[in-house]
Amino acid sequence: MKFEKTQRGNPHKLTIKQHIFPTRSIERFVSDDGVVKVYVKAADKIISARPDDQVFCAKRVWGHGTEVGYMKTVEDKFQALADSIIDEKIGYIGLREKEVVNEFFGLWNLRSYYDANPIGDQKLQGIPGDSLSIDDQEILEKNNIGFIKSDASILSRQMTGDQIIRNMISVRRQLSDAQWGILRSTQGEFIVPDNFSNARVVPLTPTMCLFSESDNAILNLAEIRGINRLATKTSRKYFFAKDFSKCPI
Repeated sequence: MKFEKTQRGNPHKLTIKQHIFPTRSIERFVSDDGVVKVYVKAADKIISARPDDQVFCAKRVWGHGTEVGYMKTVEDKFQALADSIIDEKIGYIGLREKEVVNEFFGLWNLRSYYDANPIGDQKLQGIPGDSLSIDDQEILEKNNIGFIKSDASILSRQMTGDQIIRNMISVRRQLSDAQWGILRSTQGEFIVPDNFSNARVVPLTPTMCLFSESDNAILNLAEIRGINRLATKTSRKYFFAKDFSKCPI
């Protein structure tokens, strides 16, 4: 589905490129030249991309208010936790940390799902639309206020943002039994897919990830290969790594 462009110059600074997997998380996988290697499925080729590259992004799939509000809160909490795990200030995922990881994992996968399965604008029956200019609409979106367009339809991104937040209720219930372990590799590196819906895995660095059905552990090459195969299988559009030559598949 084609995304709706903003006014020329994007005067209200609405978010257009929306990362599925956060920029900060991708940055932990870059090589010395500041890029990661990305296998793009549709093109069947490997490209080099910086963390802010549009290959990692949806375009206005959910509203600006959801992006800078609810989603940013979830991401900020997770990134602080990830830094503490990587810096070995936190060595165990307790109940408080579990909630942070659950929220992030759910949000990541829901963003990927709705990018691949957009809702589309919905026309209402028997309800008049609002007489709003594009500028009016963008001001309302900037302030996370819903509206009905003049043709009596509700924007896809407005509904998608609301739906993601509602879906998180089910995600919390589904992940209530998660026991996140910190997994480390000393032999190979991890691949990061655009979603991990077939396994509860959250990559942190090329040699560290979280897994919801494990205690802390050091993985052997076969175990890393198993995770990487799951990653390549579940990905919809792409998967990436710091260096594919170091990633057993």
